[in-house]
Amino acid sequence: MMYQCIKCGKTWGAGNPENDGYSHGLCLDCLKEALTPIYRRQQAREGNFDCFGKSAGFCDQRTCKYRQICIG
Repeated sequence: MMYQCIKCGKTWGAGNPENDGYSHGLCLDCLKEALTPIYRRQQAREGNFDCFGKSAGFCDQRTCKYRQICIG
């Protein structure tokens, strides 16, 4: 199935959209952007820095539950 992001229009997947159409949702980049404010608020509540998405591949906040998806 081909997918198309409802925000940026990016397409991904395999299939024939002329016959099957597209399934819609958010691409990974737009999903991360949409969830960033929520994750940052939760980080602050949990006593971590509210830094989700700001790292450049390095994070010393080992107890943050968002660490893997943030630096990954």
